[in-house]
Parts: sequence; structure tokens; C-alpha cells
Amino acid sequence: MGVNLESHNLRRLYQRQPVSGWSRAPERATRDHPVRIYTLGRFSIQLHGVAASSKHARQHRPTELLQALIALGGRDVSVEVLSQALWPDADGDLAKNTFDVTLHRLRRLFGVKDLLLLCDHRLTLNSDLAWVDVWSFERLVNHAERLLPRAGDPVVTRQLARVGERLVTLYQGNFLEREGSNAWSLKLRERLRSKLLRHLLDNGEVWERLGEWDPAIRLYRKGLEIDPLIEALYQRLMICYRESGQRGDALAVFQRCREVLARQFHIAPSPKTLDLYSSLKS
Repeated sequence: MGVNLESHNLRRLYQRQPVSGWSRAPERATRDHPVRIYTLGRFSIQLHGVAASSKHARQHRPTELLQALIALGGRDVSVEVLSQALWPDADGDLAKNTFDVTLHRLRRLFGVKDLLLLCDHRLTLNSDLAWVDVWSFERLVNHAERLLPRAGDPVVTRQLARVGERLVTLYQGNFLEREGSNAWSLKLRERLRSKLLRHLLDNGEVWERLGEWDPAIRLYRKGLEIDPLIEALYQRLMICYRESGQRGDALAVFQRCREVLARQFHIAPSPKTLDLYSSLKS
């Protein structure tokens, strides 16, 4: 199938940094932030461009306060809400004293004035001083959602491709996935994962409409790495392989889908998936 110059350029733009890459590269920032906090995948902190020393990892309680603050929004989070999330068995003066001591230790750990602002019993992580991957990720997702309705415009499609690259680069893994499961982290973890999966599906359909199967295939494969139980991703991937003439790969996707659904849910693929399979056999 012929490819016009515009779609060829778009494909080249998208291929500059493979979607399957997981190398960490800081998003370009509009200003310098003395503190950079990574929570997607491995939790890590940079102070003035240098990885924080091992003493931060050993400070469990202050670090957990920082993580909970980010999980609960990072801005104007009630002290009571934070204390209840972290120390549910403490109440009254004990909860207050525990919070005060932990916040003091966290401030000393960073040594950055005005990084953590406490006002009217509400705690804020100062976004003028701290860059957080989660905040950047959500801004990019929201920007992508605004671009999608205008994806027929080649300029907008190029912007969407760049946003997609940055999103996948940022998303090194689920929110605090190596820190265990806490009630206060699970809600944000699921929301971010769902947002990325929805973006991969929506963005993949843009490339399908352009007849650019390879970028769409990489997006859907990345989606299955994140969640191998989403049947819609198998369906889109089968269509892309079929339309690009890779029927063997499409059949292999169907077999994987059938095995995963049988193993996890003890069910067969949906009628839509079976119809796609039939179209490959005919």
C-alpha cells in the first residue's frame, strides 16, 4: 500500500524512540526543579540533579509520608487524612505528634526550604520546587485527550505522536509498584494504569486510520505488556497484523489471547475475537 509523504514523516517521528523502550529520560521542564521524584515503577529521588543518597531509602516513615502525600494529590492534603492513611491505629495527640515528627524528619531529609508547605492543617508539596513524574504524566494524558478529536490534522497528529513518546517514557511501571500495596496508593495506581491503556488504544486507532500499522502494533503490544487481560488489545493487534499482511502473527495473537483467557478466567474469546480469527482462516 502506498504511503503519502505526510504519513511517512509521521511514522519516522514516532519511530525515533521505540514505544517498547523503558529507559528513564527526564521530561523537558519549563524551569529548574531542585527536587525530582519518580514514583512510576522504582521509587527514586534526585536532589539538584544527583540521585539521593542511601540515607533516604533508610528513612522509611518520612519517605512513606512523601509517597502518601503524592498518592493523595500532593496539594492541600488534610493532615488528618494523611495520618489516618499512614497510622490508622493512632489517634488524638499520638497521631499529631507522629505526623509532626515525621514531617520534620522529611524536611530535614531534603534540606530544601519551602518544599513542604503546611497551612491550616493541610500539607502541600511545592510544585515550584518539586517535579513529580505522576503530575507530568497526568498533564500529558490530559493534553493528549484534547488533541485526539483533531487528530485528522497532520500538525496535531505529530503533536500526538510526541506526547505518546513522552508518556511511555515516563511510565516506567505502575505507581509505587515496588513499595507494596497500600490502600492509599491503589486508587492512583489503577487510575494511571487505566489512563495509559486508554491512551494506547485511542492513539493506536489514529495510526490505524492513517494506514500506519507498525506504530499501532507497537502501541497495542505495549498495552498487552501492561495488562495482558484486555481482549480489545488482542483484537486491534489482530486487525493490524491482518491488514499489514502478517497473518501468521495475527494467528499467534489469537492463540495467546485464547490461552490467557482460558487460564485466567476459564472462558473462551468473545464472538468478535472469533470472527476476526475466522477472517484470518478464510
